[in-house]
This record gives sequence, C-alpha cells and structure tokens, in this order.
Amino acid sequence: MLRRVWLVVLAVLVIAAPMFAGGAAEDAEPTSLTVWSAAAEDEADALVEAFSEQYPEISVDVIRAGSGELLTRLRAEQPNPAGDILLGIAKEAFDDNYDLFRGYVAAHHDEIPAEVRDDAAEPRYYGFSMPLQAFMINTELLDEEDYPRTWEALIDSKYEGELILANPALSGSAYAQIYMMHGLYGFDFLEEVARQAVFVSSSTAVPESVARGEYAIGVTGEGNIARYINEGAPVTYVYPEDGTGRRFDASGIIEGGPNPRAAELFMDFMTSEDAYQIILETRDRRVVHPGFPGPGPLPSLDEITFFTYDAEEAAAMRDDLTNRFSDLIE
Repeated sequence: MLRRVWLVVLAVLVIAAPMFAGGAAEDAEPTSLTVWSAAAEDEADALVEAFSEQYPEISVDVIRAGSGELLTRLRAEQPNPAGDILLGIAKEAFDDNYDLFRGYVAAHHDEIPAEVRDDAAEPRYYGFSMPLQAFMINTELLDEEDYPRTWEALIDSKYEGELILANPALSGSAYAQIYMMHGLYGFDFLEEVARQAVFVSSSTAVPESVARGEYAIGVTGEGNIARYINEGAPVTYVYPEDGTGRRFDASGIIEGGPNPRAAELFMDFMTSEDAYQIILETRDRRVVHPGFPGPGPLPSLDEITFFTYDAEEAAAMRDDLTNRFSDLIE
C-alpha cells in the first residue's frame, strides 16, 4: 500500500514539474537578449551600451546584417527564431512580415506619434528614424542657381553624367527613391532617369562620390548629407519642392524569441528620449520623436514638403518595379 502511494506521488510530481519550472522561468529576471540589427554598427553598439548601463544584468548579443538577410533568417527559423529584437528596418518590411512580430505597448508609447508607429492597440513596431530622401549637391561643381529643385528637374539634360544613384535592387533607400519618382511622374520618367544617371551597387557610395567631387548631384538619405556637411565637405542639401515621402524605419519584438521579457525592456528603452538622442547624434539621423530637431544643419520638418508614402503599396510592387527598372540600367 505504501509503495503504491509513493508511486502516485511520484507520478504527480513528474507531471507537475514542467508547470512549476515554467512558472519559475516566466518569473525569473531576464539575463540575456539577442538583437538582430540592420542599423549601422556604431549606432547599434551605442544603443546597446546605454541599455546595458540601465540593465547590467542582461547580457546582449548583437547580430549585424542587412535587413533582407535578417528577414530571410527570421522566416527560415520559424517557429523558434534565435533573435529577440529586429532593429532599424523599413516600416514596409515590418508590414510585409507582420505576423513574425509581437505586439507590445512600450513604456513611452504616448510620446511616439501615431503616424510613426504601428497603429494596432498593441504595436508590433515603433519608429526608429526617418530616412528622408533628398538631393546632395557638390557646391564646387554647381552654382546655386543651377541646383535641381524638384524630382522632375533631375532629367534635365544639363545634369547628364552628373547624377549618381544607388541600384534599387541592392538598396532599400534607393528603391524608395524610384518608388517616389514613379508615384509622381510614372514609369516613362524612370526611363529618363535611367538614361541620365550613373548607378552604383552601394548606397553609401552615392554621398561619398558627391563629397569627393566625382558627381555633382546624388540622391541619398538626409543623414548622409548632414554628416558630410559637418565634416567640412563642399556639399549642401536640397529637399525637392514636389515633395519627399514621409517614411520611417522601425524596431520591433520578434514573435517567439527566447527572451521575451528582456525584449520588452529593450523596446521600453528604444522609445525613450535617451535612445532617440543616441540615434540623432551617432549618425545624424532624423528621429521620429517630436521633441527633437532636425539632424545637425538640416531644416526642421515644417520646412520640408512631404507627400504620402504608401508603404504597403511600395512593398507590394517592389519586385515588379525593381525588376522593370533593373532591365533599364543593366
């Protein structure tokens, strides 16, 4: 009889053990976090360092790669991805992979305007920065009266061979540029741009080449322009008068990641003014938080003409538009 009782007790303990272990794990203080980052290395490092000062007990690993590579890995690792946070990818990429992220109301939710975060009750992403696209002009190669002031002006024959852009098949920001031009003036206009411009494989090569005086005009993210102005390069900015898309990149919690509580703490930090100050200062990025100015020498938002950037449409037509345009520049 006694032996039978002990067998029953043992069976109950075996069945209950995972329940007790699971509860203990859920209540345990987080100790690890894995951040998959598409942001620049120094930017991600600065953010992680500041987070670690607040939470020294959490060990943070950063995996740095391009957004396309990170999303491919995320899809391949379902349903048990190794990452907890995806940092600094385009809003439209989040929308295109929406179910792979987890909703969470971050600590500073109310400080982030609705138009620069997911509009769900529990957002699956919050804005990181606003990679506005503008024209970078070499002031030694062009007089001010000759600056292009609109997207439409880029196909003026006087700029032939003086205009440099990145290949949209290899760069998210370059795709945003051709999507905006297509939205404003159609595919026939893109054909003119393809004939007019020089295309390079790296988006960073565009501002570098304009700063060195190899080309007079480059289309690039405004943060690149601010950085080269601050470094003393002979360059300036022009925001097209026919508008630039109000777009943003973002960060979110990966659904099914191994460290859910640590991921929530990191999102609390990423929506704080401390984090946005780091983003602004490290790479001269324009941040989504309304309490911050434009980066460095660049104008405030109220001085720039915008049009609606339809991120869902941009994502839906990306393959087709990129392939059609690639045929023009190959």
